[in-house]
Amino acid sequence: MILATADESAVVLGDHKASLRTSPSVSSQNQSAGDGGLGGEGHATKAALPLSDDEIEEYSRIKCCVCGERVRPEEVAEHSRQCVLAPAPNLRLQLDKWCLASASLTAPEQRAFLHMRRTEELARVEKIEADLSKRLTQLWWMSGRFGYIVSSTWLREWRSFVGVGRPSSFTRDRPPSPINNMDLFDLDGSVRSGLQEGVQHDFHKLEQPMWDFFQQVYGGGPALLRYNASGALPSLVDEPATFEGDWRDLRPFSGTGRVFDANSGCGFDGEIRGGFLWTCTGKGLLRSGSHFEGRVSKGLPDGEGREVRPDGTRLEGNFREGKLHGIGKFTDARGVVEDGEPCHSSTS
Repeated sequence: MILATADESAVVLGDHKASLRTSPSVSSQNQSAGDGGLGGEGHATKAALPLSDDEIEEYSRIKCCVCGERVRPEEVAEHSRQCVLAPAPNLRLQLDKWCLASASLTAPEQRAFLHMRRTEELARVEKIEADLSKRLTQLWWMSGRFGYIVSSTWLREWRSFVGVGRPSSFTRDRPPSPINNMDLFDLDGSVRSGLQEGVQHDFHKLEQPMWDFFQQVYGGGPALLRYNASGALPSLVDEPATFEGDWRDLRPFSGTGRVFDANSGCGFDGEIRGGFLWTCTGKGLLRSGSHFEGRVSKGLPDGEGREVRPDGTRLEGNFREGKLHGIGKFTDARGVVEDGEPCHSSTS
């Protein structure tokens, strides 16, 4: 916690006698007025107004720069333990797994272990690339494509380690450090502008299975997930996305995150389950087969929204636990509209 001193004032903060003192500037001004006032008549020196008890209580506290709360001096230590400023994702320290693994190994054992790792990691990456080249595109209600961004600086170290890149003294006797995307960020935590794509430049694009492999083996980050609405492997300039959970067929399956398609408006902000909207705000597919736009709670429309059922029926209005309540709009598959009448239609 970073604690700033209290605001500047003419009085000594926390000093109850300060209210009885006269400000020097006020005293000098009053004396000048008394010596040379209009018409030569002196004016009585006017003392500063005393602080009230509430003002003394307020100014005696110290303001916390994290939460803005004013804390008593004797409570600063306790408040500091509870109010902690979380570091930016690009400034978090990462655990180097090699330091732990090599601590109990002799030099010959380390060399044998490194040889095994180089061989296995290269074989695993080659298999992932081969599987990705054979994978068929799976249809989903978000037609775009997801991908991760990794620093080319780190990727060059890994390529050097497994023997497909330029040799490096750093990876000769040890594997690369945890994934480090910090060189893609400015000091304020925003992504730097003007970065170029390519292994020999600034960043490289990765499919989700490849990122998961590197993340599992090396750790580190932060993760830079992107979404491309046209279906191409996303680049750094594409739509930022977040997701934590299980993936299937190169797309989010069950977990929480946020992503929206700029073209169709489909997406979610919250939790999906089994590839369907679960507890979130979004526009997409429900487990019932209906397309819904609005708030979803436990897989059911809940709040203002619009539902399109598999048979073409459309419902608009306020939903509650999957049912349309109150005044709403109902359009059947033939296009016949019922508007303004109380509706109690279920999504089932």
